[in-house]
Amino acid sequence: MHEQRHYQQKFALFVIDMIAFFAALRFAIFLRYESGLPFAKGGSAPWQAISEAFPFVAVVWLVVSLAGGGYRIRQSALDELTAVLRASALTFGALLAATFFYRGFSYSRGMMVFLIPSFVLTVSLVRIAFRLLRRRVLHRFAGRSRVAILGHNAIAQELIRALRQESEYYELVGVLDTPNTRSANVEIEAPILGHFEQLDSICQDHDLSMLILVDRYLSDEQVLSTIEICMRHQVTWNMVPAVHELLLDRARVEVVDGNPMLGMRRSNITGFNWFVKRSFDVVASTFLLVLAAPLMFAVALAIALSSRGPIFYVQQRVGYRGQVFPFFKFRSMHVGNSDAIHREYTKKWITENQAHEASGAKAIHKIARDPRVFPVGQFIRKYSVDELPQLLNVLRGEMSLIGPRPALPYEVEVYREWHRRRFEAPPGITGLWQVSGRNRLSFEEMVKLDIEYLENWSLLRDLHILWQTIRVVLFEHAY
Repeated sequence: MHEQRHYQQKFALFVIDMIAFFAALRFAIFLRYESGLPFAKGGSAPWQAISEAFPFVAVVWLVVSLAGGGYRIRQSALDELTAVLRASALTFGALLAATFFYRGFSYSRGMMVFLIPSFVLTVSLVRIAFRLLRRRVLHRFAGRSRVAILGHNAIAQELIRALRQESEYYELVGVLDTPNTRSANVEIEAPILGHFEQLDSICQDHDLSMLILVDRYLSDEQVLSTIEICMRHQVTWNMVPAVHELLLDRARVEVVDGNPMLGMRRSNITGFNWFVKRSFDVVASTFLLVLAAPLMFAVALAIALSSRGPIFYVQQRVGYRGQVFPFFKFRSMHVGNSDAIHREYTKKWITENQAHEASGAKAIHKIARDPRVFPVGQFIRKYSVDELPQLLNVLRGEMSLIGPRPALPYEVEVYREWHRRRFEAPPGITGLWQVSGRNRLSFEEMVKLDIEYLENWSLLRDLHILWQTIRVVLFEHAY
């Protein structure tokens, strides 16, 4: 919701950051060259060198901030401060590193000592002011819509949760009951404003600005009457179509010569986007293979010394458009094991959303203490080192660095039809599912993350996921 507003606000934050940079820069120049204090240095500030460096600083700051979550619209003050500190360290680190290679640029080290803390403080304070002003504007100048839901069913409850997550834009007033949904065995976590027949007075008494129709069994006459009442009271109306459950809220609307068409949203990895993603995969996987070659050799040697059998484990997986391909991993299990344990676990995970073992209060959707895994295998699994041979799958075009989790043929046998949307792009070594919880996610949650990734793909997002993957593997062990 409100993606366009979010883009505008992110741009506003970037402009604010650049203003804060110049404010901090001017303050640092004053302290270093103009203050007359004991540490001040005579002469004029290096404005030419500063103007040459500014485009570099702006681009690096923007890229690092986007990748590190610095421009997320909804986040805590602590998360934002952490993002600012991280982006500042990387940006100024890149600036100082660039001066090592480009000798034509010179800077005052004393001025940098003043600039960096001044910039962090200024950006943090200005961003706090921006967030406070944004919240006040949304609450005071009709930034929030007062919403009521017409219908008492599971779709209504789903909308209630979604609206509360978007509380900066929507104020949920309550739900209107109807004869068709009164018998629904669903607990609604919102006030019941009254009955459908009281809509006219409810619109007036509660100053509604939006009504959402979720009762799919209303007659045409009832729908038209509802729309007329909304128009009479200047209330915007929206309708959840009867195919909602099939679409799973992934709907798109296209208008062709004035005719609206409702259908499924598609993967964004098509056409030129596919070319960009594939080019990045080839370059990055080649680089990573060269970089990881010593580690891969050491792992291969450790496997050979600790367990009899082949170094690599080759398994059939289902990839793009349901095509089966050979999937490479370092072997982490003893040879000759049955896959019955994993088949049983997978079936429960998909059909019953049941974990193999619970750890504390959190269900972990992964086989814990698998007896088939030998000690070296446990180590390489813990740090996801067993996944490195999949870089060969990426080079071959069967996989991508980032994408949906590669599926096993026997798990695809119990897929529902909408689960197969995961095959709209090549599977990935890592993905949104891994950095969002991985083994603590239910299967349905994982598939929804995969679909969300496909529909909103961008190269910048892939870079962000790669960065998060490094953090998860090193510090959270991917669990």
